[in-house]
Amino acid sequence: MKEKFICKSLSFIMKYQECDDLKIKKLKYGLEGIYSMIVKFLVVVFIAIFTSTIKETLLLILFYAGIRTFSFGWHAKTNIGCWITTLTIYNGLPFIIKFITIPNYISYTVLGIALLFMVLFAPADTPRRPLIRKKSRIKAKVTSVLVVILYTFIYLFTDICVIKNALIFALIMQIVFINPITYYLTNTQFNNYKVYKMKHE
Repeated sequence: MKEKFICKSLSFIMKYQECDDLKIKKLKYGLEGIYSMIVKFLVVVFIAIFTSTIKETLLLILFYAGIRTFSFGWHAKTNIGCWITTLTIYNGLPFIIKFITIPNYISYTVLGIALLFMVLFAPADTPRRPLIRKKSRIKAKVTSVLVVILYTFIYLFTDICVIKNALIFALIMQIVFINPITYYLTNTQFNNYKVYKMKHE
């Protein structure tokens, strides 16, 4: 199924663009990511509907995507690891989001730490996708900080508990995933753009 999706998508793209071998490899990598994301999303949503946590799951996905898109972060090294992480996060945390109320002092602490971590560690790249352009890294960092500021305003001006919970848990996850300690514990290289530069100097 995946190969069929990639082949048909490549054929469609190549009708309108000339592609050399390098571009085809990049397109395949991107299409594999899109396919994987779609499949995981559908599985997560199906489980969420079955467990009556669809609202909490979608809110968590929304807030997490908002911060992850710009600050990037750690990735599981294997497909199985990715599945375990995905299902644990998106089908496990919604149960907590649904049934607890996070005290304000904890939420404010998380918001403060998230802002600090975005300044210190965002964007956190990976060995497979080193962020080699300095302007892109600066832009991603600034945007990540702005997203946390936006989330802070959302938290302050909403009284809906499930929104507050989803927002805070999304930030907690990203605090973990851009943390150098997480990279160290999983034996993953941090600041991969530096390694890339050293290899190509």
